[in-house]
Amino acid sequence: MAKANIFGQTAATRRVRDARASVFDELPDSALGPVDVYGHLNESAGWWLVGWMPRPFGASEGGSVPAQIHAERGVVEATAIMALLERPDLDHSQVGFVLYIPGARRWANGLRQLRVVIEGGTFGVRVSPSTVRCDDRALYDQIRPALVFQAGESTGRARCLALTDRPGYVGVETVSQLASSLAIEIDEAIVCPPHGLLVKGWQLTAPGRIVAVRVRCGERVTELNRAQAIPMARPDVIQALGSTYGVQAPEVGFMAYLQNIYTDENPLYLEVELDTGERAYKGLSVSRKQGLEAIRAVLEETECRYTDVDHRFDAVLGPAVTALNRARLAVPVAQTLQTYGEPVKNPSCSLVIPLYGRMDYLEYQIALLSADPTSRSLDLVYVLDEPAKRQELLTLADAVYARFRLPFRILLSRHNRGFGPASNQGLAMARAPYVAFVNSDVFPLTLGWTDRLIATLKKHPKLGAIGPRLLYADGSVQHEGCYFRTLPEYGGWTFVEHTHKGRRPSPDAGLLRADMITAACLLMATSLAREVGGFDEDYLIGDFEDADLCRRLAAKNRAVAVETAVVCHHLERQSQARLGGHWRMNVTLFNAWRHQRRWIASTPTSGGVA
Repeated sequence: MAKANIFGQTAATRRVRDARASVFDELPDSALGPVDVYGHLNESAGWWLVGWMPRPFGASEGGSVPAQIHAERGVVEATAIMALLERPDLDHSQVGFVLYIPGARRWANGLRQLRVVIEGGTFGVRVSPSTVRCDDRALYDQIRPALVFQAGESTGRARCLALTDRPGYVGVETVSQLASSLAIEIDEAIVCPPHGLLVKGWQLTAPGRIVAVRVRCGERVTELNRAQAIPMARPDVIQALGSTYGVQAPEVGFMAYLQNIYTDENPLYLEVELDTGERAYKGLSVSRKQGLEAIRAVLEETECRYTDVDHRFDAVLGPAVTALNRARLAVPVAQTLQTYGEPVKNPSCSLVIPLYGRMDYLEYQIALLSADPTSRSLDLVYVLDEPAKRQELLTLADAVYARFRLPFRILLSRHNRGFGPASNQGLAMARAPYVAFVNSDVFPLTLGWTDRLIATLKKHPKLGAIGPRLLYADGSVQHEGCYFRTLPEYGGWTFVEHTHKGRRPSPDAGLLRADMITAACLLMATSLAREVGGFDEDYLIGDFEDADLCRRLAAKNRAVAVETAVVCHHLERQSQARLGGHWRMNVTLFNAWRHQRRWIASTPTSGGVA
């Protein structure tokens, strides 16, 4: 039978059979008695079984006993707490018992058999057709009277009574009533759909007093493990309360990601357990932040460098932001298409151009394109990715078309979705056999530039995508292809570096093959772009989508290259200048983390990404 960890207990209370020789392996079973009642009691965070078995010779204390549980999910060995009962319905050769095993509610589905070791003998009990499963209040009504009236004085009885004597959460904050000096607050709890929770807070207490801090929501429970959390400096807390609790170190704050905990059907609350056995509760309110506002709240408060980036992104930032981003992109978006001029018949290439930040770039681009006769064969698709500037864009577009008479379309979205999703929306609208993904701050200098790129692509059938040489306004190189480089200051992760960036361009460079090319201006066959699924939308803002696309092309044995005979100016990230501080750097690190986990290191330290 398979063995599995189905309790979620600590190593101190659980012994998995693979780790060492089992105490059960060499002991014969006594005759099996039945389990009368079993179930999970939320207040005690564990499972209870009531039944009877053959009386252990001379046993009267009970207490901690090795237990082996056979259930549908496998076999687990644990340390249980047992109290023996004198029941009038049993003869002297038999004895009743109440058994407590800490663990999550889910583990005992399909419970078949339990074995315990008492005074060197193995005693078994089994689930029978008459066994009743009940939970919480109904189970409590079975356990408590048996312990009070049928169990003799023993260590096991005392511990079981203490476990059933704990009040459950009834919507009242009781942490402040604990005798021990303790302060804990959850400042913000952000729901990461469908069931994740990002919590930010702080904690002050004497070392070793807290056994566990758990977050509960209905039947769901997970431990708030500070070792898996990101430590946060909270000088405000230290200034206000540090002397009271004898704490001077500022990192009393934390940010943690809890998986599979939240539902909107049950109250969300904190459970604190002390080394005295005391438990107390505090209700939690969830934040109203969603989408990019929630993502920003997660990423803007912490600085990640050196060896801590793996842990911080694997355990907290990566899974939280991934869930939030997927949830925001899953919301249906109302779109409208505005057409200026008669659409080009049989266009040679579709230009997909997201607009974010500066709307005036549309005017500069179309002015340059209109001076090139070959632009009359282009299908121009602009995608507005900043809904607040809808009217500004429409007013400008009317004037631009009236002035230059170059046909174009604008896809208007009600939500900001980011570079990748906006480009994919434009890809869906593309009407030509080739598509060029172009930033709004890229301005072509070479006449017939798309025709020349297409010709080179046709000449080299192993190429999957091609881009032009991009120059800064001063004539120096901004892009002639990219290569991948690991940076020690960011955990040895792989980042993208531009070849020859800042140098004077060589006049005879020819076709330059590269590990990747930038999506600031990238041309490929429309059918291939759709075949590979466009850009991966799990990336944020505009980093690494192009690196990811180039890696997917490489997986299909298709190379990428820069045609240096075709030149464009690129102002580079002008529309993102407003994104500053830790937020912008952590967006880049999030994208680097996703790229790292997908293409470089497939197995993360903890947490992960699909």
